[in-house]
Amino acid sequence: MSGVIVWHTVLYLFIIFLIGPLVVSYCVSAITAKTNQHLINRFGTRAPLLFGWLGVIVHELSHAGMAILFGHKINRLVLLTNPFRSDREQRLGYVAHSWQPKNIYQQFGNFFIGLAPVIGITLLTGLTTQLLWPELFAVQNIGWQVFSSVPWWQLVIWLYIVVNLNLAMNLSRSDWSNVWQGLAYYSVVLLLISLIVGVFISDPWLIFETVGYWLGIVWLIDIGIGVLMLLIAHVLD
Repeated sequence: MSGVIVWHTVLYLFIIFLIGPLVVSYCVSAITAKTNQHLINRFGTRAPLLFGWLGVIVHELSHAGMAILFGHKINRLVLLTNPFRSDREQRLGYVAHSWQPKNIYQQFGNFFIGLAPVIGITLLTGLTTQLLWPELFAVQNIGWQVFSSVPWWQLVIWLYIVVNLNLAMNLSRSDWSNVWQGLAYYSVVLLLISLIVGVFISDPWLIFETVGYWLGIVWLIDIGIGVLMLLIAHVLD
């Protein structure tokens, strides 16, 4: 066992599974919030729901799924609010859940519950891309041919789904509050996992070449689509 290998493993796993997700979540959330505000100014208060209905459903299901996984009680689940009735808190959907503050496992879960929409939408964006536009993951090798390698109708479907998902990727204050509550517990668990993996792995860079590369492409898609939609929404406003 090499101390350098262990240290690199810890560093790579923290970048991929902690620093990267937090930075991307903050950036995409801020971009999406501004985009939705422009859409509201142009099309009304229900615009984010009308343009991002699928994303809202995935957003709330991600919260609920993580809450159940970590032993939280789901008190109420609303996947989509009534588009013809204004919610007093301007929610598009919501999950009301409760937990025991002294339960370490449930506190640990708050990190994932808070980031659940980003995790869920990121994974679904990646799976959608893998299904409809897998060549995008090989863009480093095929270059501009990535745009001519799939039928146009697949690109249209891919774009609609990814944009719809992206418009529901913003995290609320309560989401971020959950993240900070569970951050310390998650950091400790990730450190322990990294140390164990570092003992058995021979080449830590493989983590970046596999999981890191796949997530990196998906994160670039999220940020790229987010910026594109922000520019379009800004022009329409």
